[in-house]
Amino acid sequence: MDQSAKKNRTLKVFEAFAGIGAQASALNRMGINYKIVGISEWFIDAIECYAAIHCDGVEVKMPTDIKEIDDYLSRFTFSATSIKPTNIKRLTEDQRRDLYRANKQANNYGSITDIEGKNLPEIDLLVYSFPCQDLSTGGLGKGMKKGSGTKSGLLWEIERILKELNALNRLPEYLLLENVKTIKADKHIEDLKQWLAFLESMGYSNTECMILNSLDFGIPQDRERAFIISHLGDRLDIAPKIEAAKRERKFKIRKFIKNNYKNPIYKLEADIAQLNKTPSRDVMWNINGKTISNHTVIRTITCNMDRTHTAALFKYSGPKGDTYRRLTMREAFLLMGFTEEEYAKASSLNFSYRKLNQLIGNSIVVNVLQAIFEAMFGDIYKKSETAE
Repeated sequence: MDQSAKKNRTLKVFEAFAGIGAQASALNRMGINYKIVGISEWFIDAIECYAAIHCDGVEVKMPTDIKEIDDYLSRFTFSATSIKPTNIKRLTEDQRRDLYRANKQANNYGSITDIEGKNLPEIDLLVYSFPCQDLSTGGLGKGMKKGSGTKSGLLWEIERILKELNALNRLPEYLLLENVKTIKADKHIEDLKQWLAFLESMGYSNTECMILNSLDFGIPQDRERAFIISHLGDRLDIAPKIEAAKRERKFKIRKFIKNNYKNPIYKLEADIAQLNKTPSRDVMWNINGKTISNHTVIRTITCNMDRTHTAALFKYSGPKGDTYRRLTMREAFLLMGFTEEEYAKASSLNFSYRKLNQLIGNSIVVNVLQAIFEAMFGDIYKKSETAE
């Protein structure tokens, strides 16, 4: 379709492996017409956090009969751990009601393994940030080989779905892949080439695998991730636009690190993030210890910030004495590009530090996604008041 013809149309987006919806946050900042037409997610905590951040105004008519709720939920595969399926009957009635509401609000189509192309809505952009643990240097290196059965191998469910959509003549025009940069490593490169060859067989043209660091997009977190954009038809020449969007690596760290402990909220959050002083934590400090200044750069935020190599440690005097603290969850959300308002919505769920840490560590830096989407759609899909 001619690019000018897309102005005043709505970009229909489907988030596969949606997590807490960094893609939705990025699109929301852009001033374009878009609609999230559905997501795919099986992790219960992620579904509820996605709904809290993005769907708080969506009304859901709640059944009074728990059997109706159970019948609905039984159509999906959910996980309370993100590792293996959960029998929903093991959840309390209140938990099942909360999950019903969140699943409806988020318009969740369920686990990627259960989705069939024929049941999906019309899609212009499919984003797929498939699991990284079998590709990450912090994982077991099992890879993403087709038929391997690994978590990262869930990529090939997207192949199945695209084939089903192709048979219906309903392929999305745009695809966006995100994962760790080791997707390009020697042990995984042949699988990546196989994936890209499949996309080409479907009529897609792929960009080079771009390794983008959030340090270049206004975030003082050293986080490199791989992105590949596929377009049905001609290849998109967007690398120069993304390069032009990069900023000088100068930061106002106090926009991100909240060490004004006279603020009782920040003090409570720091108390929660405090660690006991042990020999292993002393080792952590020697590796990750930080002083707070505008030159401070945070290491990559992971889904467990009590590892030897963690994002950052700060010296801290709190209820556990003079020890160290990790990032607070507010700081972690801000360092992933989410807003204070989005953090407040997520924290309203009263999840534990560990639960929120797992969710935010598996997310994508919003600023980087926004730069990509601006390069892809900044001149098209404009709202009527800005379209010329």
